[in-house]
Amino acid sequence: MSGADPALPRVGVFHAPYAAMSLRDLLVAARGLCTVVILLRESVAAAHPDLVAVARAFFEVAICPDDRTDDAVPDLGLAGVTTVHDAELAAADGAAARWGLPGAPAVADSWDKLRQRVAFRDAGVSPRRAFAVDSPAGLREAVAALGLPGALKPRRATASFGVALLRSPADVREQEVIRRGWSGLVFEELLAPGAHPSGVPWLAGYVSVETVSGASGHRHVAVFDKVPVAPVPAADAPLGHAIRETGDLLPSRLPHAARSAVLAAATSALDALGVRRRVTHTELAVSAAGVDVIEVNGRLGGEVRRMVGMLGGPDMGRAVLEVALGGDPAPSAALRDGAVATLYVPFPRRDGEVRSDASRADLRELPGVVAVDEVAARGAPRADTGYRAAKLTLAAPTAHALDAAAGDVLDRVAGLFAADGLDRDPWLCGLRDRVRRRSAVG
Repeated sequence: MSGADPALPRVGVFHAPYAAMSLRDLLVAARGLCTVVILLRESVAAAHPDLVAVARAFFEVAICPDDRTDDAVPDLGLAGVTTVHDAELAAADGAAARWGLPGAPAVADSWDKLRQRVAFRDAGVSPRRAFAVDSPAGLREAVAALGLPGALKPRRATASFGVALLRSPADVREQEVIRRGWSGLVFEELLAPGAHPSGVPWLAGYVSVETVSGASGHRHVAVFDKVPVAPVPAADAPLGHAIRETGDLLPSRLPHAARSAVLAAATSALDALGVRRRVTHTELAVSAAGVDVIEVNGRLGGEVRRMVGMLGGPDMGRAVLEVALGGDPAPSAALRDGAVATLYVPFPRRDGEVRSDASRADLRELPGVVAVDEVAARGAPRADTGYRAAKLTLAAPTAHALDAAAGDVLDRVAGLFAADGLDRDPWLCGLRDRVRRRSAVG
């Protein structure tokens, strides 16, 4: 462990692979503010010994029993505890609540999707109804009560993991046969699909709001547009397909009135959950029909810190630590001009090995590409990159220039991974067509 300043307050961070901040991000964000203590549940440490070794090179590390994660807090002298990983929210919230640390949820199990739907409905935030499901019989009862279409998903999960969209009785019957694991699910009324109010054809009909909440209010830092999700065949997923999130864009292109409605709905959702001293990621459906809250995640969004920073915004990772200490980060200046995007291009099939031979250099040379985070390697299991062919970050001086760059990148990825079927993938072909139509507008 590197030397720590004993004068700085100590913040425990429950960590795990694929968190919204890397160990390096935490080290940078904490500089001059606090000393980060990495907290690892025993199951995480056992499954990822390399993570333990790297963490110990830079941080003090405490390994906690999975069923008693909050027992370690008093001995560590922590002034705050937090996480940027969905699987660690219960541990962080439990420790904060037990020891009276900042950010303890006002509503129990705030991030449970069923509890959120009930809270939103009670507060008049969203009219959509939901039922708990723990068995095939429970699903049939929920469908009988709510009707179809609907969405069946885990009460605590993100990135569209485990989601099944049920549109017909046949979908329900198939779900009863193939779904493995029925504990902790929710069936909810399905949002009617809508187009992005901007009219930009390649943007999805939902957005996210990234918020820093202090002791008495909420500061919305950024609104992100989204690339449409991709349904990918997967034998281990509900209904034989996985729903993959595929990209984020900043700033949002929502018209002023729609943006105002989105921010008002996000505020109402956070108030309904009693959120204070927390950085959150709220997803909302947007269309000409209006705004509806999808869910609130009690942690920093995945690519938020880097993308907000690229446009001159505040260090959202530092804000996570500041609110964990009970602080109220000062309001930040508006984002500067420009446009950025992160694209995650999924394989059309999850099974098997990568057949294409592509490199980072093949993509890094394209105009607009500023970072190539992942490129699937030939011969490697597709699972090695989370079933993505590539993950890239783009930047441009204007939104239209970003659209043109995205079109070139998607065409290039499709060509490079033709051996894996990306050039024929219906989702990617449709997206490329929509991007080209947007770019041709001028």
